[in-house]
Amino acid sequence: MTFPEFWFIFLLNRMGWPRTKGLFFRKKVISPVVLWGGLVSLVRVGIALGALRPKIAVSLLADVLRNRDWSQRPATELWAQLDPSEQIAKSLDKHPEEVIAGDESPLDLSNNSPENSEETLKGVIDWKIILTDSFYAYYHMIFVRGLIWGLSHPEEAVDRHEEQRQKQLKILPEMLSYGLDVHSPETLEGFADAIEESVNAFQDEVRSFVKVPQELLSFSAITARLNPI
Repeated sequence: MTFPEFWFIFLLNRMGWPRTKGLFFRKKVISPVVLWGGLVSLVRVGIALGALRPKIAVSLLADVLRNRDWSQRPATELWAQLDPSEQIAKSLDKHPEEVIAGDESPLDLSNNSPENSEETLKGVIDWKIILTDSFYAYYHMIFVRGLIWGLSHPEEAVDRHEEQRQKQLKILPEMLSYGLDVHSPETLEGFADAIEESVNAFQDEVRSFVKVPQELLSFSAITARLNPI
């Protein structure tokens, strides 16, 4: 098991998914809206760690990509393939995590969205899809893209999150007045603190991360974050 899998499945389970559908042939399902929200949250985890916890982010890069031969496939190649900076720069009207989570998704979530938001089980996805190799590879890929962007753009990541948080704070009183169970949005630093606790829990309960290879530590973009001047 990897940390992204540990965190992602735990998040969905905590929200009450999967649920069962059908009287005789019951099967486990999940709302595509919830699934997409989970993917966005997973990317946000990667961004927060990359921006504010670079040592953990680099350890996760090495662990998630533990079968990669860094001497033959260097970090420069990984950045060239997965760095989402260009897509994010072209989509300033969207949150970075949404751009990454929605880019090249193996599921057309929009076509599977429920017609009635009050009856979410009208449009659902078979839970088995979450367990397929292709979906497993997908959410690991977008998690890595989040790590890369956070590592490469720490100040922008904090600023974009804070901008989003301030907008949420402005509408918070109105949401509370309608009786909605909402909480004050946390800073990216606060979010990173909570994720760091999850990382520690993973290493205590599941396993330790693999050793970070020297080829990865020597990459300029990572050296700059781990050993700032």
